[in-house]
Formats: sequence, C-alpha cells, structure tokens
Amino acid sequence: MTEGNSDSRMSGTLLAGIAATSAALLMTELALTRIFSVTMYYHFAFLAISIALFGLSASGVLVYVMRDRLSKAPTHGLLCAGALLHAALTLASLALLVRIQIGLDSTPDNAVRLLAIYMLSALPFFAGGAVLSLAFARLTSRINMLYGADLLGAAAGCLALVPLMNQLGAPGVVIGAASLAGIAAVCFTPESRRRWTAYAVALLVGVPAALQVSNLAPFDVVYAKGNSEQGRLLFSKWNSFSRVAVYNQREPEVTLSPKFSGEVAPSVRMDIDASAATPILRVDQPARAAYLRYDVAAIAYRLAERPGGFSALVIGPGGGRDILAALMFGARRVDGVEINPIIVNDVMLGAFRNYSGGIYLDPRVSIHVEDGRSFVRRSQSRFDVIQASLVDTWAATAAGAYTLTENSLYTTEAFGDYLDHLTDNGVLTITRWTYDGLRLVSLAQDACARRGMDAAQHLAVVHALNFITLILKRSPFTEADVRRLQSAADDLGVSALYAPGAAEPKVKERPEMRSGTSIGDYRRLILARDRERFLAAYPFDVEATTDDRPFYFHDTRLRKLRFLPVFGDGLSALMTLFWISAVLVALFIVGPLLVGGDRPRRGWSPWLAYFGVLGAGFMLLEVALLQRFVLLLGHPVYSLTVTLFSLLLGTGLGSLLSRRIPIERVRPLTVRVLVAAAIAAALSALLVAHVVDFAIPWPLPARIAVAGAILIPLGVLLGFGLPGGMRLVDKARPEIVAWAWGMNGAFSVVGATLAIFIAMNWGFTITLSIATVVYLMAAAILATRPSA
Repeated sequence: MTEGNSDSRMSGTLLAGIAATSAALLMTELALTRIFSVTMYYHFAFLAISIALFGLSASGVLVYVMRDRLSKAPTHGLLCAGALLHAALTLASLALLVRIQIGLDSTPDNAVRLLAIYMLSALPFFAGGAVLSLAFARLTSRINMLYGADLLGAAAGCLALVPLMNQLGAPGVVIGAASLAGIAAVCFTPESRRRWTAYAVALLVGVPAALQVSNLAPFDVVYAKGNSEQGRLLFSKWNSFSRVAVYNQREPEVTLSPKFSGEVAPSVRMDIDASAATPILRVDQPARAAYLRYDVAAIAYRLAERPGGFSALVIGPGGGRDILAALMFGARRVDGVEINPIIVNDVMLGAFRNYSGGIYLDPRVSIHVEDGRSFVRRSQSRFDVIQASLVDTWAATAAGAYTLTENSLYTTEAFGDYLDHLTDNGVLTITRWTYDGLRLVSLAQDACARRGMDAAQHLAVVHALNFITLILKRSPFTEADVRRLQSAADDLGVSALYAPGAAEPKVKERPEMRSGTSIGDYRRLILARDRERFLAAYPFDVEATTDDRPFYFHDTRLRKLRFLPVFGDGLSALMTLFWISAVLVALFIVGPLLVGGDRPRRGWSPWLAYFGVLGAGFMLLEVALLQRFVLLLGHPVYSLTVTLFSLLLGTGLGSLLSRRIPIERVRPLTVRVLVAAAIAAALSALLVAHVVDFAIPWPLPARIAVAGAILIPLGVLLGFGLPGGMRLVDKARPEIVAWAWGMNGAFSVVGATLAIFIAMNWGFTITLSIATVVYLMAAAILATRPSA
C-alpha cells in the first residue's frame, strides 16, 4: 500500500497529527486502568492494556483487508476521518463504560458484561490504531519519521498524564485524549478546509466537556464494584494512581477486642478505588479515642508503653486511627508515612480536618507523603514501634495494571529494612487477615536468617476473630516480654498463638474459607524442624516474597491454577483474560489476515515471526523495569512517568537515528543493535537491582537521573528494530506491511500477559532474562533475511 504520489510527502503538521494520536491513545489506555480499578477490581485494570493492544493490532488488519477499497481515497482524507471517529468513539465509550454495572461474582450475566466492556473499550484504540496503520502502510518509505513521531508523542502523553490526572481525574484525561484526537484531525486536514474541521472538533469535544463540568457529569463513575455511588458520596477526587472517596457511612471497627462493649467514636468511611477502606474517626476531644487502647492491632504498643513515651512509625495512617492509638499509649513522636497525597492534603488536612480533630496537625505527629518502604530505607531515625495495619495496595496504579498486585512493603528485603530501623528493643507489628497472614511468618524468618537471628526467639503472633497481628522484635523476647504480652492478650480476650517459650494455647482450629489456612498453621510454621518441607507441602504458596518477586497476595500454586473463573484470584483472572485476548486476536487479527484476500508469497512467516517477537520482547522488558524502578523512585506514579517516558523517548530517538542508515546496511546494523539490546537486557537482569539498592538513599532528582541514564540508552537500542524491519519488508514484501504491524501488536498483547505471569511465578530477573532470549531470537531471524 505504499504510495508514491503527493500523499506520501511528509509535513510537520502530519507528524504532529501522528504524535497527537499516539499521545491520545496512551492517555486513554492508562486512564482506563484507573477507571477499571474503581469500577471493577485491581486485576481487571490489566484488561485496559490488553484491550489497547488488541484494538491497535486489529486496526492494522482492517487496513490490510480493506486495502483495495481504500486505495482510491486520499491519505489525508482518510487520516482526518479516522481521527474524528477516534475522538467520537473515545467519548462515547467512556460515557457507556461508567454506566455498566458489573458484579464480582462469577455469573453468565457478568461474563457477558465483561465481554461488552472489552469490545466497547477497544473501539477508541481500533479507530486511533487505524489512523496509525494507514499512515504506516501508505508512507512506509518514511517509517522512521512516522515511528519516531508516534513514540515521541506517546512519551509526551506519558509526561502530561500525571499532572492532568491529578487536576482532571481519569474521566477528564479521557476527554483530554479525545481533544488530542480532534487536534490530530485538524492537523491531517488540508489547509483550505482546516478551519471547518476545527469547528467540528470544538463542537464534538466542547459539548461533552461542558456537560462534565456541569451537574450532569456524564463521565463520572456511576457504579463502583457493582454498587451505586448515588446518595452516599461526601467527597471524591482522582489522582494518577487512585480515586479517594469518603462516604456517609460508618466503617466497622474490625480489630477491637471482643471484650470491649463501650462506645466507639463516630466515623465515616474513606476508601481507595472503592476497596481499600479506612475510617476517619470523629475525635473532637481525646476521651473519644480512649477505646483504642482495646485495639488488638495496637497490642505492640502495650510492650512499648513506658514513662517518657516512645517513638512510632505508622505506615499507611489513612484516616489517622493508628496514629490516635499510638498517642493513646503515650507516644512522644509519631511519624506517619502516607503514599496518597489526596488523603493527606485534601481529606485529612482539608475537607475533614475538623471532623478528625486535626490529628494530622498534632505537634507530636509528622506526616510524610511517600512510599513507606522508600521512606524507611532512607530514614536516619530508629523507632520503638513500626506499625502497618491492613495496608493493602489493591488499587491499580497505571503502572500497577502491568504489575498487578505487587507490594514492596511485604518482602524479605523490606522486613530487613524495618529491623534495621528499630531501636534495640523495638518491635515491628503488622496486622493482616488470617487467610493471607501466614506469609508474614515466612518473611520474618527469612529476614532474621539473613541477619543470623533465630526467628523463633524474636516472633510472636496474636489472633482475634478473623485477623492476626505479627510482632517481630529486634532483640529476643525476654520472659518479662512474654508475660507482658500474655497479660495483654488476656486483657483483650484474644489468643497468643505463639510467643517464645509460651505454652500452646487451646484454640479451636477452623480453616479459613478463602485460603484453607488454619490458625494452628502459624505456630507449626514457626516451629517446623524442616521449614522448606513444610512450605513445599503447604497447599498454597506462602514462601517469602522478595523485591524480585514482590507479589505478596499471589499464593495460587501453578498446579491449582484455574482458567475459567474471571472473578476469582488475580492469577486465574489474568490467565482467563489471556485466553479471551488470544481468542479475540485469533478471530479479529489472524483470521482476517488469512481470509482477507490474496495471501502473501512463500517466505512471509519469518518476517511475521520477527515483528511478533519484537512486540513480545518490548513488553517483557517494560513490565519488569516498571516494577524495578518503583522502589528506586519511591512512588508507583514516578516509576510510571519516568520509566515509560524514558523508554518511549529513547525508542523514538532510536527510530529517528535509524533513518540515517542507508538501506543496504539496514539489515546488518539492525542485527547488531538487536544483539546489543539483548546484552542490555541481560545486564539489567544482573545489575539493576544492585543499582536500585545503592541509589535509594539519594535525593529524588538524582534517582530520576539514574533511572533515565539506564532507560533512555536502552530505549534507543530498542528503537531500531521495528523501523529497520519495516524498511526491509517494504522493499522485499510490501504486501505484508499491515500484517507485520498487526502481528507486532498481537504479540504485544500476549507478551504483556505472559510477562506478568512469568514475573508473578518466577520473578523479574527471569522476566528480563527471557526478554534477552527473545531479542536474540529477533536478531537471529533478521540475520537470515535477505538484504534490500
């Protein structure tokens, strides 16, 4: 479909239109991860990535199948029409998506709704992808400029995403993406008719935008996790990694002693993405919070309580309940580390400052807006108590859509950092649900073993109702410590499942329905003579997670993996979505290519394999590196912005540089660059973790510079493969250009899903190692192709 007429001329406005289209697609994709995390559950946010890649790939196939019908239409006219359709479908899809009520149970109705969400969400990517596919297919001789504009536009969209998400929220970002698609339409329009296109775009986008800022708000979330938002909402605000909402309903006090029968403080419910909830207590006088002395999650404060007070670090203070508990036990200084600035600035220091009694403004309290793990690592202070109570990160960040359920707070290395920042008699206390808390014991055991400590002498576990509190002491528990803990447990009416030297309590064991974990398993694991054998025989994976494999909430063993329940655990849902994507790829990408007219001559399969492995390899690298840099940069959104921007910027620069290569040298030089990319991936697998560990204490600008110094050169190497291959295939087999584009996208869908699957089960080092092999495969395939 390469044209040699005037349509093939390259102009700055055309490249601007390509860049705007690419930025719009990236912004829509990442905004959908946020919307899906609110309307459904965290693991469905990954669906947005799969949908985007599917839509982009299928559009390339459409261009190929309809090549004869489209051949007589001018390129600029087709691009303009496609961009206008892209803008319209972006707005229409969003307005419908936020109104689909989908539950979390596995029913035929929900399965149908999920399929409808998939297909509806794919429409903007299909239309926008068609714009890019048409440009690539018709202007292949300048693929380097087009691909460079595509990637640089995506990089710009990534850079703009965070401030736009913070200011406008996810629905506002999608409206902004539709505006960019409209700008692309203006850029594609011949100058003589550009004004009329601009008027049409202003009407198309302006009316919905005006409705959104009015009381009608057609793009606001209507159903969150299947529940209506109407009538309960007191406050809501989006940022780049969450939607924080406050509801006019009391949050249950789930960790109070069963013996307590007094009055509790009034509260309202605050949650993140309609799932991870925390109460905001109405405390206008200290006496209202006195009942928190009966909080079982605060039992460690009974060990730290002393004349003169103690220091405490609360990770994830949320509505301030744990801070209040620390103060009730006499803390002289409390540091709270909250990752979400909306909770700190807009809720606790803003709309609900008076309601909460100004707890965040208490002179004994210091609040830090940062990732808890990174704060601990860089802190020069030591604490008598470090507390984390039911801290979940099930809300999907835009990067979390790739990394699913990662949590760097719950890794062996994190527990080591906590131990290193305790005073000599300090304690780490973590509260989790009984069904997912057993892994905490494994983490404590591994962290202690790395420091030459016997975990059985430093651990205690308390159980009440359906949760446990683990206490890890820097120094061994003394007999006095154990007596004090036993006394506190008796006062609270709970069981000390394990304390060094203490007799086994008489408790009624019953397996938790969600995991099969029994409360007796905690003591059995701590005292197991052959710990490795216990862990291997246990029905669920409760081995210690690491920074290389930080998926604390993933405990499904491969032999128990189910492929049908989309609404089950994250891994099963991931694999089900993989099969949905694979079937749709087969139906709408591979199928039409096979039946859509004249088949290519023999010898086409190696070319398609080449573009396929490029797509898979890029996603393998991107997934692993996104997670690696979360710890370095201290915030998921920083990792999203810096990692994606640096990779896309580097890849765009690489594409532009590759255009300088004479056509006769494209194949050998591209092969060498692919080998270099494979070597860089291997070095990343070996060295990035050590670089991150070394650079964590540095100031944020220096850490960003380190990430950029690693990622941009890598991106430059990655930017040679696709445009180089396209130049060669355009000369040798021009009839399969659209095939190549479609297969690259199709394997990106598969690669993204498999990258998560590999990382969850074997870690990011293995993921990067496989990426190394994949890029070597690409180099080997290209090396066997004939030169132009």
